[in-house]
Order: sequence, then C-alpha cells, then structure tokens
Amino acid sequence: MPAASKQFSQEELLLSIRKGNTAAFSILYDTYSPVIFAVINKSVADIKVSEDLLQRTFIKIWQNISNFDPSKQRFLAWMLVIARSMTNETIQGQNLNKNSEIQTSANNVSKNIEALTLIYFKGYSLKKAAEILQVTETELKIKLKREIDQVRAPKIK
Repeated sequence: MPAASKQFSQEELLLSIRKGNTAAFSILYDTYSPVIFAVINKSVADIKVSEDLLQRTFIKIWQNISNFDPSKQRFLAWMLVIARSMTNETIQGQNLNKNSEIQTSANNVSKNIEALTLIYFKGYSLKKAAEILQVTETELKIKLKREIDQVRAPKIK
C-alpha cells in the first residue's frame, strides 16, 4: 500500500508534523484548508487577501505545532484561533492605514481652509499668511488653488 494513501489518525498526523514530516503537513493542509479558508473568507472580502491569510495561517501552524496541547482544546479549534487572530490583525492593520489616510486628509483640508480664511476673510497678504502657516508662498498658492477648485460648483452643460 503506497504511503500517500495511508490514513493517519489525528494523533499520528500531529506526531509526524512535530517531527518535521512535510508529507504529513501536506495531508493536514489538504484536510483542513477548506474549513479554515471559509472562516477567513467570511471576514475578508478580497479573495487574494483570504488566500494569503490561509497560507500565513498554515505557516504559523507549522511553526507553532509544538505548542498545541490536545488536553486543552481540540486541534481544529486551535487552528481556527490562529486563523481568526491573523485575520483580525490584518483587518485592524488595514483599518489603521485607512484611519491614518483619513486623518492626513483631514489635516490637509483644515490647513487649506485656514489658508482661505486668512486670505479671503481676514484680509492677510499671501506673504503674511504663508508665514503664519509656515509654508512658502508657492506652496500656499498651490493649496489655495486646490481648495478653490474643490469648492467651485461643477459647470452645467
């Protein structure tokens, strides 16, 4: 009987993986990847990100298999905890990036509005407004042009 078709019990499979048997790990991947992928894909809309998370989850499983204790939890539950943890970290990381982009955008808008206020409402010269905002006159002109372009109503055709 060929070794590839041999059925392993979960204990035998874990023991083989702990010894570094990549063929046993391949069996583990083939057995559990559909379930783990389904869990990841419920939280992540992008299929490529889900696939990447699945691969990284199995790498982490391979690296931490010696930490698994069958007396504390079931093996599938342990793997799902790893998958969910990695998925949540990825989602939070993406949200942090989006939040920082939003914050940067908000800071730019507030500086542009401040420039408009100084020049058009308070009557400051371009030079004085640039000094107050700590930018060059050229940078201030560019900011003003962008802000005015955004504020302008679109032309009706």
